[in-house]
Amino acid sequence: MKLELYHFESCPYCKRVIKAINELGLKDKIAMYDTLEDPAAGDRLLAINDDEQVPCLVVDGKPMLESDEIIAWLKENKSNIG
Repeated sequence: MKLELYHFESCPYCKRVIKAINELGLKDKIAMYDTLEDPAAGDRLLAINDDEQVPCLVVDGKPMLESDEIIAWLKENKSNIG
């Protein structure tokens, strides 16, 4: 399973998701892309999602938005991520 998180540092919703990723011990299992620091990441996000909304967790090429939804999915699928 390929996981990518598109975020930017000052976004409070992104901070919530990143905190959950760290608490769940998944930091090394999810590719993280800051869309403000890396313009190419912003372009990839736009191509995947038709929007630049963050946080965006991409699971095997499919975007997932909304921090609550992302956190719930991570908790539910933690044992399958690796």
